[in-house]
Amino acid sequence: MDSTQSWRHPGYVAVLDLVAARAGLLPPSCPPAAMEGIDRAMARAGLSADFDAYLLRLEADPAALDDLLVELTIGETYFFRNPEHFDFVRYEVLRDIARRRGPGHVVRAWSAGCASGEEPYSLAVLLLEEGYGGRMEVWGTDVSRAALARSRVASYGEWSLRGPQAHRMRPFLHPEGRRYSLAPEVRDRVRFGYLNLAEDTWPSASSGIWGMDIIFCRNVLIYFNRPTIEAVARRLYASLADGGFLIPGPSDPSFIGLAHFETVLTDWGVVYRRPVAGDSARPSSHRVATPSPFPATPPPPPPPVAIPPPAPAPPPAASAGPEELERARQALSRGDWREAARQAGALQEDPGAAAMAVRALANLDAQAAVRACAEASVRHPLAVELRYLEALLLMGLGRLEESERAARQALYLEPTLAVAHLMLGHLLRRQGDTAGALRAFRAAESLCATLPADAPVPLAEGDRAGRLAEVARAERTRLEAHEELH
Repeated sequence: MDSTQSWRHPGYVAVLDLVAARAGLLPPSCPPAAMEGIDRAMARAGLSADFDAYLLRLEADPAALDDLLVELTIGETYFFRNPEHFDFVRYEVLRDIARRRGPGHVVRAWSAGCASGEEPYSLAVLLLEEGYGGRMEVWGTDVSRAALARSRVASYGEWSLRGPQAHRMRPFLHPEGRRYSLAPEVRDRVRFGYLNLAEDTWPSASSGIWGMDIIFCRNVLIYFNRPTIEAVARRLYASLADGGFLIPGPSDPSFIGLAHFETVLTDWGVVYRRPVAGDSARPSSHRVATPSPFPATPPPPPPPVAIPPPAPAPPPAASAGPEELERARQALSRGDWREAARQAGALQEDPGAAAMAVRALANLDAQAAVRACAEASVRHPLAVELRYLEALLLMGLGRLEESERAARQALYLEPTLAVAHLMLGHLLRRQGDTAGALRAFRAAESLCATLPADAPVPLAEGDRAGRLAEVARAERTRLEAHEELH
């Protein structure tokens, strides 16, 4: 029997239906791989090919269901994965906490879906580096009891050290043959526990999951169906302390509109924050720029904010002089978005000024920025930056097909625009076009590799070719590894 015929077996369908009902998982994107995973889980349960008995086991034994869930998801992790997330914690979150809560506050951090522990241990090391040795509580939870057992043992190989910031872990790792044992000063600072995010058992004081200052929930919700995502988003919000931050993965679905989060736009994506009670002065959406940005995805624009768009720009001037452009640029650099939009909007005949106006508007009202970008693109049909900005804005709003179209238009105008290839890769991956995404990541990697490592990349917000090549390579290899598993 071939794999297509096998997949039609009602036993596999029944198992997946049960998983969807109990754990909220989406139907598998690769049925043959899911079928093989079910076979392995059934064999471990001693019930090979006996679907009726296996279904009864899944209903009665939570451990059997957990074992199956591990087969149907991918626990990809390594130390300091996505370094830009940890930089955000260092430069934004911890400073915000120190300002609001004072020097004696105990920082509570949670790695939701911690797999084999590299993520919560990375958080613990970061807090140690920042002087929180006696003022931290770090939690790691997962649905896999086997992964949790590995986390507690804290023995790792070189594969866990493949990231660009793995050197931060090495002072705390002691060689033991071909592996490394984590030092007790880090290992003992993380508490591990079982938690199925799809179940309505948290937040709770008994589990320790409550009042969190920092939550990492990265690349977990990509497996969940929409109702489960909505429920998990509400519980994540409830698990945060006032002013607490939720950092998702680059491929995770948007939480905008699912709970009362503030949205914080960074150079690499969106972070969510639980508002501080009574803090009406803080905008519901805002932008930050962390030092040494390392975009895991091309820098998206700000999401919509709950304030009206700026007043209409004055009539266009005949041309943009250097003094007018410099005034607009200075307003943009100091964060005076309305003044930058007004100054740059008065210079509509200059494509650079038009792009500057769009960037300023994006920090006020993303929908208005999209409209302004479309209008400017009509006036400047050959302006690559405007098409690229339009793609970024649309991606930030979740309008992926329109964003893809704008990214392809930018590449039509400038086929060597590496950041557009990189963004297209992420867009295609999120839309399920793995082959197209791989082609785009390879193109971005190749284009950056032709430049000196320290050469700035056009429209990359000052990022260098060597760094963007690493980003594209990491995305490509991760996607290739995912494909090999399927």
